[in-house]
This record gives sequence, C-alpha cells and structure tokens, in this order.
Amino acid sequence: MRIFPHGNVVNFNDSVREMTASELEQLLTTQIEKQSAVVTGHLDMKAEAVYLYGQAEQVRVDEEGGEVIVTSRSEDEPYEARFSFDDLLLSHEMHFDIIVDGEETIRYPVYYVTFAQEGEEITLFFAQKEGVNEPLHYVTEFWAQAGEMGRDATFDTGGCSLPSDFRSRLKNC
Repeated sequence: MRIFPHGNVVNFNDSVREMTASELEQLLTTQIEKQSAVVTGHLDMKAEAVYLYGQAEQVRVDEEGGEVIVTSRSEDEPYEARFSFDDLLLSHEMHFDIIVDGEETIRYPVYYVTFAQEGEEITLFFAQKEGVNEPLHYVTEFWAQAGEMGRDATFDTGGCSLPSDFRSRLKNC
C-alpha cells in the first residue's frame, strides 16, 4: 500500500497527513455525492491553463490496476480522464471562508490531486459548482495560495511498532 502526502488547508492554517488510495477515493466520492454539482478538470501551471472536463460523476483510485479514473459529463457528453497511479504525487483539500454578495460567508472547498508526468505536473481539481459565481476563479486562486504545501513531506512506510517491553514500561508510569 503506497502512502503519499495529503495537504489540508483551512483559511491558511495547514497540516499534512498520510493518504492512501482508498482514503483518497472515499474523500473525493463523498464530495461528489454530497454536493449537487461538482466540476472537475485539471490545471496545467506550466501552460497557465485550466481544462474543464465537466460535472464529476465518479472517481476511481485503483492502486492495484495502477490507474486513477475520473468520469465526468459535459453537455450530456461523457468524458473519462485516466492517469497513472504511479505518477500520483500528492493530494490537497482546501477550504476558505468566502464572503458572497457582500454579506453571507460560506466555507468553500476545493480538492486537488497532482500527478508528475514526464517532468511536468498536472493537477486535477474538484470544486462545488454552487455557492459561488465563478468556481474556476477559486480553483486557481486557492492553488496559487497553497499548492506548494505538503511537497516537502515524506512518510516512512515501515509502519508503526511498539517496543517488545512496552507493557512493562507502561506499568512503570
């Protein structure tokens, strides 16, 4: 089981944790199912471009099969984007409080998954469509603010263990 960094940002407060394929799939699936509409696509920062796939319908993170598959729909036309799981570099979830129409404050979430392909990065995004006027503006702005977070994190995949005399040490406390 491969472990990779997952950055969590809430109003510029950040932390990094371990993420697995199954946890990432569950996180993104929950977001898609919880919201009435989630737009998806990818950012290409080198080209300074945003590519919109459409409304997210399903995400599969298949570690065994070596793929990350995003299924979406745009204008009743299905689209499927495939990425190599081996290229998955890190993931993020970002939540920022936004004042809408000058009065109401909402917490707006955007989720990202970054892949390193042949020396270049492609970052998938998942953002709720409702609640703000221009979701793609927030997708790019959030990424500009906190996209570097978690890149320096490494996780030892050796697992955790307890010393053999753990019980005796506990009794002495």
